[in-house]
Amino acid sequence: MRIYLVRHADSVDRVPGMPDAARCLSAGGRASFREMARRFRDAGGRPTRIFTSPFVRAVQTAEILSEALQFVGEVAAAPQLVPGFDVDGLNAVLDVCPGAGEVALVGHEPDLGRVLTSLLSLKAPYGMRKGDIAALDLPLSGDPLHPKLAWLLTGDRRIDDPAMLVT
Repeated sequence: MRIYLVRHADSVDRVPGMPDAARCLSAGGRASFREMARRFRDAGGRPTRIFTSPFVRAVQTAEILSEALQFVGEVAAAPQLVPGFDVDGLNAVLDVCPGAGEVALVGHEPDLGRVLTSLLSLKAPYGMRKGDIAALDLPLSGDPLHPKLAWLLTGDRRIDDPAMLVT
């Protein structure tokens, strides 16, 4: 199984009276993530399931990803992906889609970076930038919590070596 950890794109600033969950993507965030979604598609990303945090900025990021991929499935909100997401939350989401070939999870920092750091046993914490996408391959057998990095799309780079994950 391949999982994709997708950090939501750039969002509007916090303003008094607006709940954090209601913040939407900025115009620049939408434009830059459309380009990232095309790169994701060109890198071979073909999720069979897309899950997203129910926060507006994550849902909008997932929708852009879905459009770029011409995804025919449902983009499903997963409450586990709200801030506070961790490896247990990852397992809970993956438990609802056994046998899925590729699963995309759209969420937030610092959670996604912590999960990536933990899963890859990185020596230093890694922070995903807005719009980053990490592809991880889970083993077919054995401990599913020890995946391998397939690649990470960040900015205009593709990283294939986990030793290169430095923030």
